Parts: sequence; structure tokens; C-alpha cells
Amino acid sequence: GERNMISTITLLGQASDAIADHPMFRYIDIESREPFEENSFFSKIPVMYWDRSSSNPLLRIPNGHFVVIFGRLESHPQLGLYVLAEQIRHFSSNLKTK
Repeated sequence: GERNMISTITLLGQASDAIADHPMFRYIDIESREPFEENSFFSKIPVMYWDRSSSNPLLRIPNGHFVVIFGRLESHPQLGLYVLAEQIRHFSSNLKTK
């Protein structure tokens, strides 16, 4: 049977910290807004790039830079759900609007 009903997922967020004890992973901060409120908060989503080589582009992006990640949901025994990134688009942080 089907193992996972969701085939692809797209994340828009900001590159954030590496994850301790999991050197191939880092967090992507996703800004969320509460319904009917002005307040926003950040969700930290664990992401790993599909290619585990040392030239890993996910790990080279500076913190705070914007990323668009195309990938799929996977499950990790310690981290729970994470996004396995298949494509990454990286934008410098100066795109931020006022």
C-alpha cells in the first residue's frame, strides 16, 4: 500500500540553526499568523538535503536568508516529521520587505 499520501511539500522560510546531534539537518523558520490576530510566531521545521555529501547546499546557506524548499515529508526516530529537500532556492536576506 501507499506509505505516504503527501508526495511533495513546499516550504518558504528562513534558514535557521543546525540541529544538535544531527549534523545533516537544520531548522527552517516558517512565519505563521494566528487567525484573527496580528501576532505572528515562528515554527521550526527540521530539513535535510537529499544528498548527504559534504558540499550540501542546505548547510551552506547563512542563517536568516530566505529559502524555498521543494521536498517530501519523512519521519525520523528522534526528530519526528521532517522535510527531505529535493530542490532548494536560496535568496539573500535583503529581500525582506518593510
